Order: sequence, then structure tokens, then C-alpha cells
Amino acid sequence: MALDSPTPPDNQPNRRWQRLGLSGVITAAVLLLGATFWVSQGGGSPVSGATGAASPEASASDPAAAPDSTEPPATIVPAPSAAPGTDAPAPEESEAPVEVAPLAELRPVPLTEQVAPVPGVVFGIDSLEAVDGVAQGPGEVGGPALRFTLTMRNDTDAEVSLAATVVNLYAGADQLPMVDLREPGGIPLPETVAAGATVTGVFVFAVPTEQRDQVKIGVDYVVGVPIVVFEGSAPR
Repeated sequence: MALDSPTPPDNQPNRRWQRLGLSGVITAAVLLLGATFWVSQGGGSPVSGATGAASPEASASDPAAAPDSTEPPATIVPAPSAAPGTDAPAPEESEAPVEVAPLAELRPVPLTEQVAPVPGVVFGIDSLEAVDGVAQGPGEVGGPALRFTLTMRNDTDAEVSLAATVVNLYAGADQLPMVDLREPGGIPLPETVAAGATVTGVFVFAVPTEQRDQVKIGVDYVVGVPIVVFEGSAPR
């Protein structure tokens, strides 16, 4: 019977070195593959990135990264509207001063003439004289004055009203209005004048003696009718 011959002892060390070499190659390949995978997953980034803090560029571009504002949004208050069925108030406008036109006057006549502002109503001046005025009412000042009698004749066929008739006297270079004193002897005109009748009224005005060279007596019979004007010098 044939016997197997034993393996030569000098081949065993070679096989051992072959196995060690193959193991080293496999280990190196595994390490290289692991290193490649670790680098591809960001393992090589700086340590500061591991904290999870976002970079400034990401914070600026990402709206979600901006911190929430602590200030509440501004509240818009709508303008009040006019109630239904009512008009909105118009803005106030400043009114310009209204110039008052001077009252119309008839052509002045001498103190001794008569004037009819309307047909049938005739006015005239009688007995113009100097007197000492007496102050009785508020604003009156006693002193030198003029007193005259105003006549009115109704030549119409109907009663005439004198309720709105106003009498004034102006004197001096500037023709300023004089103060009505009513005393001594002042008598107002009656409110009505019968057809064909004549009535009188007595008027007293404070007039300084130095302003009597030119006086004007105006009789405003009624609104809408020109004023009757008597002019002339008055006694001192």
C-alpha cells in the first residue's frame, strides 16, 4: 500500500504570508471605502458646523430664518363715514367781507325847498335854529345843537306810512353824522299820514358851532326809495 508523502515543510510559511497579505489588502480597501464615504457625508467640514448654527448667507436668504418681530403690526383706523342718508359736511370756507353800497340819494336841494321822493309825498324843512342841547339818553352829550321842524304833506288819495322813515344830520368838512339829542322840544313824526293831511316832527342834533357852515339833512322815507337831501349853512 502506497503512503502519501507529507507536504514539504518549507511551503507552509509561504501560504501564511499569502493569507496575511490578502487580509491586509482587504483591510486597506475597507478603510479606504469608509474614509471616502465619511468625506462624502460632510465629515470633513469644520467643527463649528457641527453646532447646527446657520451661516449668515443662509439666514439672509431664508425668510424663515429671520427672528420674529416683537412689535405688533400697526392698526389702520378707517376714516369716519357719514351716516346713511346724510351728506358729508362741507369744508368751512371763510366768507369775504361784503362791501355795502352807499344808499342812493336824490340831488341835494337848499334847506328852504321842498322835495317829493315819490309822487304825492312832499318833505320840507322849517324853522332851523340854534339851541342848547340837553343830554338825556345813553351816548348823548349836551351842548350846542340845532333844532329844526320837518314837514310832510300827503298829496295822495290814500294813507301814507312814516313808520320806517329815518332822519339824520351831517356836518363839517367830512360830513360826519351828528348825535340825535331829542331835547329840548324833540317830537317824532307820526307813524301814518291821512290822505291830504300835513304832519310835522321836531328834531334836535348836537352840532358844534364851528361845523355849521355846511350841514346836510337826510330824510330816508322808506327802503328802496332814494334819500331826500337838504343842504346849506346853519345858524350859530
